[in-house]
Amino acid sequence: MNEKSAVTRNAAKELVMFLFCSTVYRLFSGALMVSLTWTILNQDEGGYLPLALAIFCSFIPAFITPAMIKRLSLRMNGRQMSSWFVLGLAGLALISGVSRDFTLGLLITNLFAWLMIMSLEASLDMWFAQIQRGMDETRVRRISGATTATSQAALMTGPLLAAGLMPILSGMGFSLVLSAGFFMVAAICFTRHSQPSAVQTTVEVTAATRLPLTLFVPMVLIWPILGAFNFMLPVYVASHGWALFELGVLDAVFGLGMALIGVLVIIANTGRNLTAYLSGLIALALIATLMWLLMPDNLLLKALSLLILGMAFGGARVHIRVAIACRYSEAAVGLYVSRANALATPVLLLILSLQLAMIDNAWLLPFLLVTLSVALLLQTSATRFARGPSSTAAVGA
Repeated sequence: MNEKSAVTRNAAKELVMFLFCSTVYRLFSGALMVSLTWTILNQDEGGYLPLALAIFCSFIPAFITPAMIKRLSLRMNGRQMSSWFVLGLAGLALISGVSRDFTLGLLITNLFAWLMIMSLEASLDMWFAQIQRGMDETRVRRISGATTATSQAALMTGPLLAAGLMPILSGMGFSLVLSAGFFMVAAICFTRHSQPSAVQTTVEVTAATRLPLTLFVPMVLIWPILGAFNFMLPVYVASHGWALFELGVLDAVFGLGMALIGVLVIIANTGRNLTAYLSGLIALALIATLMWLLMPDNLLLKALSLLILGMAFGGARVHIRVAIACRYSEAAVGLYVSRANALATPVLLLILSLQLAMIDNAWLLPFLLVTLSVALLLQTSATRFARGPSSTAAVGA
């Protein structure tokens, strides 16, 4: 009994550490990425091509993350990987301050920052899978809701942090603040002792538990949706003569929507009835689309539309995360996430090309992609997979 209590206490401590590190990392990464996006946009006197190039190039690292994560998982667990990747972001934050007046330097910094972020997302999912091992699905769903709520609240605050500090600090001063925040997270991750041996030497996934395409495709679409959103939002703000404050607000409320759905999952355990839960998400995505299309160009109304869209998108991410975390080992989760990220790159290229071709309606694609993702998750193959291993064999990813 004492040994079981000690294991429970260790798991609780590890969960608190995970929540703290993932939340603070996302606070500073949100500030770093919105500052890079806004600075790149204003390097070319309002031209949109450098921004589209920056967003596309930022997804090129996804091609190397599967091999990198697979190799690193042989030597360290998700927490240890996360520490090194956050340390990399600390260095890149400093470089962003030095290269703030050079478009090429900003593009290269943005490229490597996204390499760290994509690697971090895979390593954090590995860490989460290791923490929840042995828990029942209801508890895992609530923990996932909690991490989504705190992380998205941090991402929501990050753009506001950038909007508040960039006008009053020098470029290098702002970069020093970000670097110090990242370094603190890396140090905490590095010094915290993990639960025993989470390192996997092999990754085995039986045919009966392979990801159905109706689940894997929404995983692939996660980054293209964010990329399309990151492109359309500065374009919309700049075309309406708004400034960094409005960009920060609109970016923040999208994150707030993802945080709100996480809170609902914690309080009401809204994921128990998957069909009702996913049907609610698709209704939210449709409402957000109609609001953006029909409502006047008012900051409050546009913010409300993005809040609702964020709830739909965040709810889909919670569902995907729980579905794979309850099925796979830590290393297998990292491998699947990194594979999805790699396939996301050509999809993003197509989406950005479409947005450039229809620049006045660039906003439409992220709304449609969120709706498509939830619709795919509603398919029988995806919902059966999420309910448990008793389902019939799924289509391989």
